[in-house]
Amino acid sequence: MDLTPHHVGIIVGDLDRSKAFYGALGFVTVDERVGEDKTLTFMRLGGLQVELFAYREPVPAAEVPDRSLGFRHLALETADIDAACAELRELGVIGPGVQIAEYPGGWRLLFFHDPDGVEIEIKQA
Repeated sequence: MDLTPHHVGIIVGDLDRSKAFYGALGFVTVDERVGEDKTLTFMRLGGLQVELFAYREPVPAAEVPDRSLGFRHLALETADIDAACAELRELGVIGPGVQIAEYPGGWRLLFFHDPDGVEIEIKQA
């Protein structure tokens, strides 16, 4: 079987807000489809693509996002997590309370959430 990654679908509450958020992370819009009940926006960062689902009718948030079935988080990687953290803070994507976590084995991770509560993880390569 010859499979390659294509995209991850994320339901969003406010399409413009989410496009701005993912744009600040470096994603660029590559396609958008407007339907009767929803708009689908595809955004790409390197080989990773996210598909943002914006429904016309509001979709309720999960009661406990970190423990709900389904999508858990979106992980990205960088060579310089300190620079990425500083840039995200400057762009207003993360606040002063968001800090780089240090884990055994030299792991350095940054966790924060998109506007709808989806966890974003940035790992230093």
